Amino acid sequence: MTEQNWDHSVDVLVVGSGNGAMTAALSCYEMGVTDVLLLEKSELVGGTSATSGGGVWIPNNRYAKAAGAQDSIADAKQYLLNTTPEGAVPEEMVDAYLENGPKMVEFLHQRSDVRYETLEHYPDYYTNVEGSRTGHRSMEPERFDSSLLGDDVKRLRPSHHMMRLFDRIYFTQVEAALLTVQGPGWVKLTLKLMASYFLDFAWLLRGRK
Repeated sequence: MTEQNWDHSVDVLVVGSGNGAMTAALSCYEMGVTDVLLLEKSELVGGTSATSGGGVWIPNNRYAKAAGAQDSIADAKQYLLNTTPEGAVPEEMVDAYLENGPKMVEFLHQRSDVRYETLEHYPDYYTNVEGSRTGHRSMEPERFDSSLLGDDVKRLRPSHHMMRLFDRIYFTQVEAALLTVQGPGWVKLTLKLMASYFLDFAWLLRGRK
């Protein structure tokens, strides 16, 4: 088989529709490559990023800095080197991630509608390791009005059922932390979420979630 016949050709082909894939496709388009095709094998978009809630770990991002968080690339690198198996990740890749991660967040903020919120009380998983921080390295997507997507909202992969109240009402990671431990104010938050849900008559006509 020395000859290949193509049904379709593009300048950039992106496989998958998760956070990384969508960002890659958007970035290519925004930087001038308009002939971009994104492929998804399932009927829903979002990949595992949607299932997990879309959280991203990016030290020194614009939202953390705006909140006054004190961090450094050196500390973040020390943390990663202390928590990954020796030799598993080339050091230059760690450097590239820490240097370009904040640039990626800034690019999305300036060139798209993607917005994140810094998580002040979401600590690194290994807080006893040198270079760790107790918050402001992880981000979660800002609330978004799904009705703006029209019928395309039906194509979104839903978050994990643990991130929904009564399997219907979505909540954020900050709200999840309060609800799971039943911390001060969790009853008020639950009532607020339920009221917002049942009073949204227009959306209730479209579906349960």
